[in-house]
Amino acid sequence: MSSPHQSVPPAKSSHTADEGTDTGRPSRPGGLRAAAPGRLAAIGAVVLAYLIFVVVGTVQDWSLGLRIGLIVPTAVIVWLLIPRRTSVPTPGLHVIGVPRLAYIGVLVLAFCVFFPFVGWPAGLWWLLLFPLIAIWWVVRTHTTVSEAGLDLSTMVSKKHLDWSQVKGVSIPKRGYVRARLSDDSEVKLPAVGYDRLRELIEASGGRLPDVFAAAEAAENARIEAERAEAKAEADAKTEEPGTEQ
Repeated sequence: MSSPHQSVPPAKSSHTADEGTDTGRPSRPGGLRAAAPGRLAAIGAVVLAYLIFVVVGTVQDWSLGLRIGLIVPTAVIVWLLIPRRTSVPTPGLHVIGVPRLAYIGVLVLAFCVFFPFVGWPAGLWWLLLFPLIAIWWVVRTHTTVSEAGLDLSTMVSKKHLDWSQVKGVSIPKRGYVRARLSDDSEVKLPAVGYDRLRELIEASGGRLPDVFAAAEAAENARIEAERAEAKAEADAKTEEPGTEQ
């Protein structure tokens, strides 16, 4: 990878992932992404009930400690409703999503908007939309690698790419890695940054080339060529006849 923006044509693999091969993560990970509609409705009902409690408490001039204190049992109930991650991976499927540490940022954002909301819920209710949008982004943004191709999911859309459409990968200076298609257009791969590129390559089962190994091989070849050239120059100087006095 000699340049920050590189298109790499996929090498033909001598093998494909066998049926039933585990490529890593389960196809149905835990968290909100795996929650059924009924469970999502229950979580929404618990959160809505707490918001109603805060609004009523503000109108009735309840103590601030009482209004804020109920957030702890509310958070516990929501946590219990969220499905746990399954320990059995689905064969042939690998999900590259936003790291779970992103939820810490969502939590910080929620705390930042919560206290102004409690002080004036009627006027600042819209602040609660920001953590909800952040959660939606974390849940929805992911790239799924399977035998059929790549499934790309963003906040507002989903897209499927067959392996026959993928011509290579493009690595921009910033942002997500992109898939270069057969018509020379490019499509961003959600949640696949440069740090997740190796994960994508391994999950492809040989359909995408190992650009890291190619870069290392090219660098080793360059070093060997420089050494050979230096050795040839040294040998040429040694073989030159001495200057007569």
